[in-house]
Amino acid sequence: MNYYLDFDNTLYNTSELIEAMFNSIVSSVEKQKQLKQDELYTELKHNFTDNYIPDIYQLSEYIADKYNLALSPIVDKLNCTILNGKSYVYNDVIPFLESLKINEHNVYLLSYCKNLQYQALKISGSGLSNFFDAIYITSIPKYKLDIDYTNGIFIDDNPDDLLGLYSKNPIQVIRLRRKDNRHSIKNIDNSNIKEYIDLGGLIWKEKKS
Repeated sequence: MNYYLDFDNTLYNTSELIEAMFNSIVSSVEKQKQLKQDELYTELKHNFTDNYIPDIYQLSEYIADKYNLALSPIVDKLNCTILNGKSYVYNDVIPFLESLKINEHNVYLLSYCKNLQYQALKISGSGLSNFFDAIYITSIPKYKLDIDYTNGIFIDDNPDDLLGLYSKNPIQVIRLRRKDNRHSIKNIDNSNIKEYIDLGGLIWKEKKS
């Protein structure tokens, strides 16, 4: 069977990484200039989470320009934070991936991000790369790619992606509705898309098969 897994908020706690990235920028700025840490953190969070500056590297450039700072130390610390991101992998992920490989499934990572280099860095830092037969990072919607959707099982957290993937007539579409995920508050009006709050139920399913 071909499994296509989403990355952010499915396998990887991206919101925790974002907090760590804010803190790394604050820490790097502090070494160059005395600023109020709480005010700088609030400024970073406001600009990023409200999508005024949706790219973390552009956010770093904005801060460096605004406060007349050297950019490279900020980016270096930011990259170090991303590349040490194994702790942001959800606890149920590796047992689930191991169950898929034990059952000899093909496992693919299917991840959307406008900044492909940033996403590749996150995936590398997660330590999960070796579990996948191939990794697809796309800046276009996941349901508009040149892949054989009809022979795949897709696991994702984003309702828009889930519905788009379902329209491609795959074997199955599964929603992972993790607690406190920003997408979890939105319901999907499609009873054929099964929902799980974690990957534990799917691990059990694999062991039964």
